[in-house]
Amino acid sequence: MKHGFFRTAAATPKVKVGCCSYNKTQILAAVNEAYENGAELLVLPELCITGYTCGDLFGQTALIDAARRTLCEIAAETENIEMLFTVGLPFEEGGKLYNCAAVLYKGKILGIVPKTFLPNYNEFYEMRWFSPAPKSKTGVTYLNEANDYVVFGTEQVFCPENNKDLVLAVELCEDLWAPNPPSIRHALAGATVIANLSAGNEITGKAEYRRSLVSGQSGRLICGYIYACAGDGESTTDVVFSGHNIIAEN
Repeated sequence: MKHGFFRTAAATPKVKVGCCSYNKTQILAAVNEAYENGAELLVLPELCITGYTCGDLFGQTALIDAARRTLCEIAAETENIEMLFTVGLPFEEGGKLYNCAAVLYKGKILGIVPKTFLPNYNEFYEMRWFSPAPKSKTGVTYLNEANDYVVFGTEQVFCPENNKDLVLAVELCEDLWAPNPPSIRHALAGATVIANLSAGNEITGKAEYRRSLVSGQSGRLICGYIYACAGDGESTTDVVFSGHNIIAEN
């Protein structure tokens, strides 16, 4: 932080759909670049560990296990990175699959936040694979065979030890487009920055509307809003993703 400000970043790494190992190298490259350029917070897109457009591959245990393992590897390889950052992944908890954001800092997974509102209209059909965030707001989930655990749920804010004025909360894509976005209650709980991990596609006029939506929410909540969107690595079917990233300041 300098003069009451801190530097944030949004990035769209290249992805190969379903290839967690390749995606990990791209995520780590983005993390290192942001950190070397002085960022204190980096937001990466929705489901970037696996790719958003995996379709029915989300039903494969091998992919879900690989995503969880890759998350732990990313944490282990960023223990010297004194920067909050978010990554997206599918995460199984209690026998259900959730579209989640993980928040990391200095080699630790601080929390996992499931998506509350799932789009299930037009070209989106997330409810085919994912469940909405559970009604119980928070709980503990286990990450690996060593029984390392992390908080799982929507009611979380995150604050790095070196900057107590940076209070981060997370929502995912459709959460912002809903009538009652989770970011409203996050701001009321003290969040100064909202991170949105997204995989919004492009249609005529959508970019302008998205920009007004993000800037309007930032203004209403009097907080920074960092929106990171999936890019052209996802554009493998009949849906186009452009990597439209937005940083709005109050």
